[in-house]
Amino acid sequence: MSSNTPVLETISARAAAGRLLRWWQDTSDPLAPGGWLSLVGEGAADGGQVLREVGAQVASSVLVDATERTAEELLGEVLAALGLESRRYGGLRWISEVRALPERRLVLLTHVHRMGRTRRSYEAERLLTGTLKALCARTGLQVIAQVDAPGLLRSGDAGLRLEPAGADPAPTPPAWPDEVRALALAEPRTVPPRAWAALVAGLRADDGRPVTEDALQTVLAEHDRWLERREDGVGFVDEAVAESLRRETAPETVTRVNRHMTAWLRTLAPELAHPDGWAAGGALGTYAAAGLAMHAAQADHEQKWTTQTLDELVARGELVAHLPQTALLDAARCAHYGGIGSNSAAADAAYLWDYGVVPATQTAWAAWLHLMATARGDEDFVAGLLASGIRLPWKAVWTRWRPPGGFHASFLAPGVVGETAEVRWHGRPAVAALGTPEVDVSIWDARTGEPLAGPWPEDSVVPEDAHTALTWPDGSGTGDTITTLDALEAAVPGTDAAHPSLLPAPVLTVGELAILGGPGGLFALAPAKGWEETAGTPCRAPLSGPYAAAGPTTPRHATPPGAADLRAVVGEDAFRPLKEDQLPAGLEEDGAREVLTGIGVPAFDESGLRLAPDDDAFLTEFTWPDDAAEDPESDGPFFLLGRWMGGDVVLDGTGGEVFRVPGDEDDPVDGALVASSLENFLAMTAQWLTGLRISRTVDNSDEQYALRQHVSGELWMLDDAGSQSDAWMYIFEND
Repeated sequence: MSSNTPVLETISARAAAGRLLRWWQDTSDPLAPGGWLSLVGEGAADGGQVLREVGAQVASSVLVDATERTAEELLGEVLAALGLESRRYGGLRWISEVRALPERRLVLLTHVHRMGRTRRSYEAERLLTGTLKALCARTGLQVIAQVDAPGLLRSGDAGLRLEPAGADPAPTPPAWPDEVRALALAEPRTVPPRAWAALVAGLRADDGRPVTEDALQTVLAEHDRWLERREDGVGFVDEAVAESLRRETAPETVTRVNRHMTAWLRTLAPELAHPDGWAAGGALGTYAAAGLAMHAAQADHEQKWTTQTLDELVARGELVAHLPQTALLDAARCAHYGGIGSNSAAADAAYLWDYGVVPATQTAWAAWLHLMATARGDEDFVAGLLASGIRLPWKAVWTRWRPPGGFHASFLAPGVVGETAEVRWHGRPAVAALGTPEVDVSIWDARTGEPLAGPWPEDSVVPEDAHTALTWPDGSGTGDTITTLDALEAAVPGTDAAHPSLLPAPVLTVGELAILGGPGGLFALAPAKGWEETAGTPCRAPLSGPYAAAGPTTPRHATPPGAADLRAVVGEDAFRPLKEDQLPAGLEEDGAREVLTGIGVPAFDESGLRLAPDDDAFLTEFTWPDDAAEDPESDGPFFLLGRWMGGDVVLDGTGGEVFRVPGDEDDPVDGALVASSLENFLAMTAQWLTGLRISRTVDNSDEQYALRQHVSGELWMLDDAGSQSDAWMYIFEND
């Protein structure tokens, strides 16, 4: 929430409807030039009633209650009410359809501050800071949102503040009992009796008295004006009472209660276990599934930048398997105040969201979490998930796949898999993976994912030494040999793809395995029938865009980025270590000499960067041009390493820095210093090349944007000064 709340025009509830109607009718009214405004109520003022009055006087208006909706759900309801078909297909195409509306339309949203399945939620902020702006930008649509929580607004937001109603507010008890105050600290708004008792116990930290159900029932009966029984528990008749009590609660109390609830709910996991997820087991399971992550997110309430409790929870597969995708995302976004970290189930959820992978069932969602954790090598999470008691319709057997969000050299192979075919390799069930756009073939063991042969470059024939090994499958395992790549392409099944952009290869069935492939590589799932049962889930891109920014996904046991990563990118054989007597006399910097005689500099030419240790000119002394657009701070001497985007790459023999020598004043790249040391330069080059190669395979604008952020962030972490050069990100931003 923003503390920089706007100054709003104050108006009485009686006059508010008329003022809003004037704004709607007069397009030049300066009240809210951005196309949307907020209506903030205070005290007993009823902003919802004001919006209903406005709606009654605008025939074509759309009125939607935002209570407990996600931004995605609310946007879908609004688009449906407007009659826009694009909502069915996902993505942002609805924006152009809104702009093409034949007449101006007014959308009225009540209770925006109560969005989300839990009382603390990012959903309202997500709507107000992103979705609404897209909905109203350069369109004939105008929106009024009831937001009775000014802290959700930003300083530039427009709107009206309702004066407190003239009538006396509804009477309240002289002092609320602990039981009612504790109930207000629940996250889901409907609370089963056992969860209510646990909330009271958390509030009364120093009171060892048991909280009995009879005592709670007495409180409920005595406060039936404010509390009500529901099918699955107890709740407030008017959520405004709960919201008021939460605002009055001291931060240390909020922390204490949420820590208690997190610990208590975690201890209930064995009891709540259900093959279809906790929520399928009853009211308490529903509360735990919806509320555990958000309780954990607030367990460090007093320490704003601490997320230890939630991070520990998210690492436990046996618990996360039962949490809905949006509950996980919402809590992570609230806890992290921005991005949601990396290498976790929460980050996995964010990247899958970007691709529209939002399974309809908890079991299918848990299966996707299993796949993502398998791909990043998180054995502990996988083991926990398998012990969760949830019934996975399918699970990953092996992966040779870069998961969404993956940014690491180890994810580069096997590259893009456009199609697959079933074959045999020395009689073993195998998969022939055909790459695109360059047709190459690699052979993988179907049962284990072990690489067996290839990749073979684009050609019309299979290498002769593979003719006896590569055969078609048949009952005896000794089918006809395969000699041409055309034959493999003809054997690709005519099945549907698993996902249009993430997994576009036709699904291949090999025995009990389903083989899926796409830009990130390939993987195997079992059983194949389980995949088929969940494959009908539509994978449409979210209407509301990305949920939250996640960090790069790397293998769990990956070492920190360094110069050695370049070996995995360009190959071990590309490196040319030198002997001491091959170094020029003027090259005095110890670090550079150690790199050149140790790992060496690799020979490669890719994406405009050419390092040339095999050239005669390598490490020859270089004179900085007098007419260069930028001069170095050092006097050199400089030694030639290669070329980059039309400029020479040189090494400073005294300081060890690496520079790109700019051309004339028309050179588009600012920043001659590209690395503070040769070792840093090689490490940065590895990250740069990894990002470029992955970028060519990503068919998703949200992941493309995230990838640029990952590359930029890793370069900065490696070398703050060198990363300031435009040379590193130029091709990402201009290609």
